[in-house]
Amino acid sequence: MVASSQEPNREIEVQGTRVWGFGGPTSGSGSHDGQSALKLHRGISVIAFLLCVLVVVVFLMDGAMVPAIVFAVVALGCVGIFVWTATQLRKTQSH
Repeated sequence: MVASSQEPNREIEVQGTRVWGFGGPTSGSGSHDGQSALKLHRGISVIAFLLCVLVVVVFLMDGAMVPAIVFAVVALGCVGIFVWTATQLRKTQSH
């Protein structure tokens, strides 16, 4: 006996926009899992920003400008991720 699927292929709609680093049918920003992933990304970006600022201060005290600039750029990326996740959370809460 051969097992065959009689169900037609159905695509599951993603609620909202897709969340980075999170896949599957519930990966949209409108789903519960998507909301949890956005909150996690927001928290990680805050911690990463604080650590980058600390590293920048250490490099500046040591007089190493190039690594300080590199970590300052990474800190700005963390701010960008924080703003993006906060915007996505606000968009889904207003609907």
